[in-house]
Amino acid sequence: MKIKYPISLKQILLFSFLIILVLGVSTALVSTLVRADDKIKAEENNLALNGRTAQTVRTSFDNIQGNSYVLFEAFAAVSAPSQKEALGQSFFLSNPDVLFLSSEETGLLVNPARKELEAKISDYLASGDAAFALSNTQDVKTRYFNTSKAFNSPSLVFIYKYGPYDNFKSGAVGLDTASFAELMSTGSNNTTILVDESAAVLVNPDFGSTKESRKDLLGLINELIRNPEVDNTQQVVDGVFTAVHQIKDDLFVITSISEKSVYAVINRTTYRIILFSLAVFFAAIILIRLFSNGITNPIKDLVVASSKIERGEFELDIEPKTQDEIGLLTSSFVQMGKGLSEREKLMVSFSKFTNKTIAQKAASGELSLGGENREATIFFSDIRSFTAMSEKMTPHEVVEFLNAYMTRMVECVNKTGGVVDKYIGDAIMAVWGAPESGGSPAKDALNAVTAALMMRDSLAKFNRERAGRGLPPVKIGCGINSGPVVAGQIGSEERMEYTVIGDAVNLASRTEALNKPFATDILITENTYSLIRTSIVAEEMPGVHVKGKTDAIKMFAVINLVGREGAKTLDEVRSIIGTFAPDLSKVNTDDEEKKYNIQA
Repeated sequence: MKIKYPISLKQILLFSFLIILVLGVSTALVSTLVRADDKIKAEENNLALNGRTAQTVRTSFDNIQGNSYVLFEAFAAVSAPSQKEALGQSFFLSNPDVLFLSSEETGLLVNPARKELEAKISDYLASGDAAFALSNTQDVKTRYFNTSKAFNSPSLVFIYKYGPYDNFKSGAVGLDTASFAELMSTGSNNTTILVDESAAVLVNPDFGSTKESRKDLLGLINELIRNPEVDNTQQVVDGVFTAVHQIKDDLFVITSISEKSVYAVINRTTYRIILFSLAVFFAAIILIRLFSNGITNPIKDLVVASSKIERGEFELDIEPKTQDEIGLLTSSFVQMGKGLSEREKLMVSFSKFTNKTIAQKAASGELSLGGENREATIFFSDIRSFTAMSEKMTPHEVVEFLNAYMTRMVECVNKTGGVVDKYIGDAIMAVWGAPESGGSPAKDALNAVTAALMMRDSLAKFNRERAGRGLPPVKIGCGINSGPVVAGQIGSEERMEYTVIGDAVNLASRTEALNKPFATDILITENTYSLIRTSIVAEEMPGVHVKGKTDAIKMFAVINLVGREGAKTLDEVRSIIGTFAPDLSKVNTDDEEKKYNIQA
């Protein structure tokens, strides 16, 4: 038997619980306090870094936009191509991050260091959203476009309006954002990006990132747009501390750091403490195990002994090893095993003289003198012409024959949940529904008929074996009836017998006797047939007047179970059992008993 909660385990759990409780509470307190402090510091650092980066980016954009505007003005003031070329070269030397400029005054000016992009820049400005923003002078907002994919390098283009209010002009500036990305990449666990009002990513230090938009940040961006008096905010979004700063023209710098990074140090510390606790835990297991062996080993021997008793092994080979309570318990266990062994031997012997279920109930005191009303199915079987057969055998041969025959027949009863009530010479009386039912009267009746059909098959095999030894075949008749009976221990206080009595029993016995004149082997009454009519194949026989009954009793010859292989008609059954259809009008009934008469 498997022990669910051994004593050694309980001891280990008790001491380990105390150790883990102390260490766990200490770890939890330290972790909670440090986490709270780390959170405050992380929020402050993230917001400060966001503010510094936003200020630097804003200054850079202001300078580039201002310098480009000055260049546009200067181009408008001069006309000599050489002067314009000199102005352009001077501008790109002062602003190396600018990829190109485009305006009405300058046309398209490409940074001499990035001439390889000129064709891509021309195509980009001539189509799509950029072309629309350049031509739409009514829209005074600055428009930003991430051109990293278009130019195959980290870059962006912004298009802004300049000039008098009533005569706006569009200027386009292309920027190499590598320096911005370097500025935003702080080398720490913080990540900074630049986005527009729709959360489209303009600058990302991770140039290989596939994220072109951060829709998850729209809520924070819209909050700043709705509150122009506030230029920054910070929240925890999906486990990430996220600070947002609005710098200009719906341009936003976003700096974030994950909670995992914030709590990395305290998590490592907590992990080390847990490892230490586990080490203490396993050390405690070893020490407690050594201490508990002196107690648990004798108990384990008793557990093994109890398992043997459960399996029916009552002779125990254990001896007391200590002089304490466990030693006394071991001695008592050995004596108990001897007592159970004697009881089992008595039970085995008793079971051979009665049904095992009844023997167990009697041994446990569940059966007492008296009876109870039950709905049962009663079965009788009898060997045809047994007297003539026995006269040709010695007493030893008669006993040997009956034992072989009864063994086969009783096996059929036991397999279907029946109880052999008694043996009456060569006859067998069995009951289904008492002392225990198979579930319902119909189920008990079907089990009884099933057992009779199994007897038919078993008898056929038995006869084949006898034929091989040159012996005549054995024929039997089975009668089955269902109805109310009184079931219980009948007898005296000194000797009792479990049986069933009642009119239903008498009718079952008389039904069995009708097999001979009907040339059948299994007959059931109308009582049984009405319970299982949909489960069996049967043929109605002529009504029979039974002694003590006013009306004729209907009888049915059982052919087979529905859907079961084998005989399908009564003629096939008679062919199997070796009988012929009788002329019922000429049947000579038992004049001495006068138990029945056939109604032609």
